[in-house]
Amino acid sequence: LHLFNIMVSEDESSVTLLDFEAARPAAEGGRQTVANPAFVAPADRRGFDVDRYALACLRIALFIPLTSLLAVDRGKAAHLADTAAARFPLPPGFLDEAVREITRDPAGDRSGGSARAPGRPAERSRFLPVEPGDWPDSRDSMVAAIMASATPEREDRFFPGDIAQFGTAGGGMNVGHGTAGVLHALHESGAPRCPDAEDRLLRHAKQPDSGTPLGFYDGLAGVAWTLERLGHTAAALDLASLVAEQDHEGLAPDLFAGTAGVGLALDALATATGESGLHAAALRCAELSARPLRAPARPAGTAGKARTGLLYGSAGRALLFVRLYERTGDTALLDLAAEALHDDLSRCVRGASGTLQVDEGWRTMPYLGAGSVGIGMVIDDFLLHRRDDALDRARREIVQAAQATFYAQPGLFRGVAGMVLHLARTNVGGPGTTPEDIRRQVGCLSWHAMSYQGRLAFPGEQMMRLSMDLSTGTAGVLLALSSALGDRPAQLPFLPPLPRPHEPAP
Repeated sequence: LHLFNIMVSEDESSVTLLDFEAARPAAEGGRQTVANPAFVAPADRRGFDVDRYALACLRIALFIPLTSLLAVDRGKAAHLADTAAARFPLPPGFLDEAVREITRDPAGDRSGGSARAPGRPAERSRFLPVEPGDWPDSRDSMVAAIMASATPEREDRFFPGDIAQFGTAGGGMNVGHGTAGVLHALHESGAPRCPDAEDRLLRHAKQPDSGTPLGFYDGLAGVAWTLERLGHTAAALDLASLVAEQDHEGLAPDLFAGTAGVGLALDALATATGESGLHAAALRCAELSARPLRAPARPAGTAGKARTGLLYGSAGRALLFVRLYERTGDTALLDLAAEALHDDLSRCVRGASGTLQVDEGWRTMPYLGAGSVGIGMVIDDFLLHRRDDALDRARREIVQAAQATFYAQPGLFRGVAGMVLHLARTNVGGPGTTPEDIRRQVGCLSWHAMSYQGRLAFPGEQMMRLSMDLSTGTAGVLLALSSALGDRPAQLPFLPPLPRPHEPAP
């Protein structure tokens, strides 16, 4: 029983239930065997209690469809109910029964105990240690959660993150899901350093795991870049030299794992250290990244088949071309950047509300990682150097895509945090980018927020467990909030704060 297995007739005269593969005789009183993650009952529920739990989740999910968070902490039910009551004109106590059903203890019921009362909203709102917008208290709370989650005794990772940590060699150390990304967020937010984590990263850099990728977000290039930012210049140069010496021909052209990310890292390291050989390697990466743009045009009707956006699409390559143009002054690089950005925009579609989003064929995506918002961020940088009316129109429509009142996840690359980062950084101006607008979007992060050992934390991909990493979890939210609320705006790698409309371009 869940949202997609309930059909209401067009005239609203009847309700039909679908999919009975989990049905069984009521007399069996069995436990649940299959379920939608947002409606899965606790293991102690049996028989009709399973359905009662799902119905309680349904009542809340009709207003705030985030009941998958209950798998992490059922206490979130009361917080979701209060959020719904504050946003919708619900009768007093409309969701109290649902909260009571979700949080009750069946064992206590059988022993004669009473169900836990939902409590008054003022009491239930204490579920969160601090609101995300209460800066810098929220920063301190998230930093404390990250530090409390550390597992220095483990060799495979230092901070818990997405399961992608275990998908590649050295995944627990990289920027996307590992230690390097967390350390970057801590550094950018002005948090105290974590010497144990830095030592672990230095040890990994000195002796990388066999098979560790070269890329920026998934591998060694990102680790080298992070170490230099933290002041470990010698170790960063040693690792960067190792990356530069490798054959890059077999890499994808993207920012996440390919030549665009490697090139950006090597060029930044060359600028910071004066190692000219790394500049040459970065230019070679740019040549490799430009190859797909020179390939034959795709046939019509292939929208959604090629990967698009900042991390995996042409926008990431455009970012490399823009940064290299800023260093070399070679306008051919700006030509390539424009071509790459228009390439990604060719796979975007305008919605009925005027928002521009990536067309994946079966859904549209606004997000920072693989959606239109990531494209918009690079367009902002490109337009500092060259006028392009089509790109300017596109970025204004992309800003609208970052202003929705609901996103399914909180994360940096696939959720609310990425929208906060873009709205805080863009120099488009106008509706949706005012401090009040940004504060409203920051407030939406409380819908997903959780508590870890009494500190503010956030769930990762699919929201089935907490995550501390940059791509999906608490570190990414920390970076976004620091960009929006911090005294010194934090930055995503290679995307520093932009000059305001009245300021000169760098």
